[in-house]
Amino acid sequence: MVNSNPVIILEAAKIFIYGGMSFILAMWWAPLLIKLLVWLKFWKKSTRNIDTTGGELKVTKKFYDENEKKRLVPRAGGLLIWVTTIVFALVFWLVLKINPTNKTVQFLNFISRRETFIPIGTLFFASIFGFIDDALATLETGGNYKAGGLKLSHRLGLVTILSVLIGLWFHLRLNIDIIRLPYFDLDLSLISLPFGIPGGALIVVATFIVLMALYGSSMIDGFDGMSAGVMIPIYLCFTGIAFSKGFYDIATLLMVIVGALAAYLWFNIPPAKFYMGDTGIMGLLLTLGVVAFLLDSLYVLPVAGFMLVLTEGSVVIQIFSKKFFKRKVFLAAPLHHHLEAIGWLRHQVTMRYWLVSIMASVIGLALGLLVR
Repeated sequence: MVNSNPVIILEAAKIFIYGGMSFILAMWWAPLLIKLLVWLKFWKKSTRNIDTTGGELKVTKKFYDENEKKRLVPRAGGLLIWVTTIVFALVFWLVLKINPTNKTVQFLNFISRRETFIPIGTLFFASIFGFIDDALATLETGGNYKAGGLKLSHRLGLVTILSVLIGLWFHLRLNIDIIRLPYFDLDLSLISLPFGIPGGALIVVATFIVLMALYGSSMIDGFDGMSAGVMIPIYLCFTGIAFSKGFYDIATLLMVIVGALAAYLWFNIPPAKFYMGDTGIMGLLLTLGVVAFLLDSLYVLPVAGFMLVLTEGSVVIQIFSKKFFKRKVFLAAPLHHHLEAIGWLRHQVTMRYWLVSIMASVIGLALGLLVR
């Protein structure tokens, strides 16, 4: 018999309605953002001339040269995603502060300490860090990194600090000390550590590893339409898992992000009006990792995020092979540049990435629903 619980039906309706409202809001102000970024000339002033290993671009240089006109397409389009999401969330939260006893307003609000406080905070701070990187990359000097923006060590340092703070919150405030896996649960509290440190503190290490690994996949933001088209199915996957586990506020937050992502994709498909930049991809990836922890669904990440794993894996393999064997495995890295180098058109690569991400997310959702 179909569950007709009115509360569940209302929560489901709210999630879908909020996703649609987020899309409409983002679509409304996207043209304003594009005009502002163009007016600010918020694009890189010089073309990239090094590869992911720090060496001189050879195979893909011609592709960058052929797309020289894209230098005039602004970065920081990710502002559309996270600003829309946070403004949307704050509106209902502020209304609740004005009228805290109203049951309808309580229902409409989806900012909660238990569920969405950390994901929203992660989205905000990671996106701010990313915006600083984007802003430096648009300077005439290109920032203080060869490929533009912050030095890699500075980026990794910021991700490390944020990861440790989030991990400490998990440990000290939420008492998360169990990592759920398909066949067993890893109880960190049972692990003995020196100096009387509780085993549960290892959740800080786990948080660092997961968030750092996710940040490493940020190169998925490579071609027009690629990053958003890959991320939307992954976010929908975790929306379904959150809803199935009764985390309705998290599900609502994720759906609001999906709505904003869809609006961003509208203006990012070829020819792109703006690029996501680090202010978009950094916040999206780290927020995804935080949500996976909160939902006890870390095991879903490498499945639903298969294209993220593949992208980052191709770079790791390329760097390892060049360093130790003095030869390339791929013509270029990440993988999408290798596919471009062997003759795939950019829109072919992008759409096939979308398809694989959709199917991987479907499998990830099934896994998340089966493993309880």
